[in-house]
Amino acid sequence: MNDEQLGILYQRIAEVVVDIIPEEWSKIYLYGEIVGGSQTAYFYYYPEGNDNPVYSHDITELFTVSESEYSEKWHQLVDAIQKLWREFKDNDQETWTNLTLILENSGKFNIDFNYDDLSNADAHERKTIWKYKHLGIMPKSNSGKRHLEKYLEMVGKENK
Repeated sequence: MNDEQLGILYQRIAEVVVDIIPEEWSKIYLYGEIVGGSQTAYFYYYPEGNDNPVYSHDITELFTVSESEYSEKWHQLVDAIQKLWREFKDNDQETWTNLTLILENSGKFNIDFNYDDLSNADAHERKTIWKYKHLGIMPKSNSGKRHLEKYLEMVGKENK
């Protein structure tokens, strides 16, 4: 696989995310998923000097960003993630089901690919676990708490 092409794709994803954020930030946690022809993406970012993360889909409520402007940029983000996935597929690499990209305002980034079969996994469950693992955010809903408890039990058994 062409490392230069991968670098261009990573850069594009980072540029789109940064373009969506309407304020100075210190760190971004992006989740992208491609499963069975459907895809999603969302991220949380930490505003500069603030320990409370902002959820990407809340930007239009918190700032003077129109729904249409946000939606257009969000679609650009999903498209960029799809292009990255296709790069893996077109180069006979194992295709991942989801990724987590962590970007610091210094430009340093880390990307982790996950290859788990998500066809039977619930989207709410995946999001709850991802938020807990990467941001330490505890679920508020009872179903989210049950998903997290089940996950923590499973991880506990695997680590024994």
